[in-house]
Amino acid sequence: MNVFRQVATGILCLIPAIALGAFAVPHLLDGFAVDAAIPVPVYMIAQVPMPKAAYEDAVVALGRADPRDGDAAIARAEASLRSGAQPLSQVPTLTQGLTQVPASARGWTLLSEAWLATDKENAARALGQALLLAPHEYWLVGPRALDAAMLWPYLDADAQAQALEQTRMLWEEPLLRGQIRPLLFSSEGVSLVTRAFASQQDELRDMNRWLSLQRRQLPLSP
Repeated sequence: MNVFRQVATGILCLIPAIALGAFAVPHLLDGFAVDAAIPVPVYMIAQVPMPKAAYEDAVVALGRADPRDGDAAIARAEASLRSGAQPLSQVPTLTQGLTQVPASARGWTLLSEAWLATDKENAARALGQALLLAPHEYWLVGPRALDAAMLWPYLDADAQAQALEQTRMLWEEPLLRGQIRPLLFSSEGVSLVTRAFASQQDELRDMNRWLSLQRRQLPLSP
């Protein structure tokens, strides 16, 4: 009987450790999966291009992450998009990620881009949500301005106002200024820039001079 009590007591003492281990193992495996994808997620945030193979490897690595890790799901979808996946194919993954981290402005921006070509109304709603959540998100200014140019007629008044602010940030922040160039290669982008600086004609003239200098110094392509 004493032996039985000792065994039972030992088992009871182990239960907290077993429970803790069961809780910790998925997080540990998730951490390994995310670490295996580095540096791709960091470079994607910073808009630094990488070889297609790097994105494909990141997709595989992040596919092993915990399904409850919304940030990993969003990063996996972005890596898939950058590797050449069809945008609509990533809507389920982005939706899954946003279910876990609904405040991810990056996730909403990517969802907007996934819908951009086929469902502009939903794309505009997703972009509006991204702008609402993080109107001054440094790393998303350029992509969101480009998206807003394409979705302008579908954006509500608040999202349009935020999109104009994003566009002004591209010019006013020297480190972001290079990202305004792609806007100037489409009629929609030019319209957005013109709206954003409608009351700042001097800025538009400075921008034209700056672009002329860019033409002489750099290949003129988006």
